[in-house]
Amino acid sequence: MSRHKDGRAWAQWIEATREQARASGRALAMDLYHRREIAVRPYRVGLVLGAYERVWAEVPVQFNLDFAPPARPNGPVVPPQIRPWLVTSERVVGRLLDDRLHGYRWESVVGARVDLATGREAVTLDIENEPTLIWSGPGVAPMAVAAVFHLYGPVAMIEHPGLVPLRLPSGDPGYSGEQGYGGTYAGDGQ
Repeated sequence: MSRHKDGRAWAQWIEATREQARASGRALAMDLYHRREIAVRPYRVGLVLGAYERVWAEVPVQFNLDFAPPARPNGPVVPPQIRPWLVTSERVVGRLLDDRLHGYRWESVVGARVDLATGREAVTLDIENEPTLIWSGPGVAPMAVAAVFHLYGPVAMIEHPGLVPLRLPSGDPGYSGEQGYGGTYAGDGQ
């Protein structure tokens, strides 16, 4: 395949992933707001769920701590790959380059920033005694919904400024981020 075709296929994947993620995020937000049962199956991550744990989404994202060390000293660092991450009612879990599951429990999160602006999609979580955790890419919307829900509760599904792009009509060119800042921390009153 030529570079042009590769680039076009990549752009199509990004746009299709963004549309699917926003639709999934929107549906998840409404299900959480209305307290409806949510369960997604099958999933590929290979996680054994807890007794009352439910899968909410599986998202293709990059994770900032998933990188290969340089092959030689001062060599280039390979950027994180896009991998599936499972978003559940209790945690977020993915299998990284080391082929091990890595997960973070929602109850441990003390702060979050969500940005669903087109081209800048990212979820940043702060957990005590952990480095900053950043998931990014066009598939991150359901994870953003889960983070906001766990920090702020069901009403935030319809009021949180970080989820504005999910409230835009389908086909809208997207939230540019200029209308307001979507990043918030637990405890900042939002």
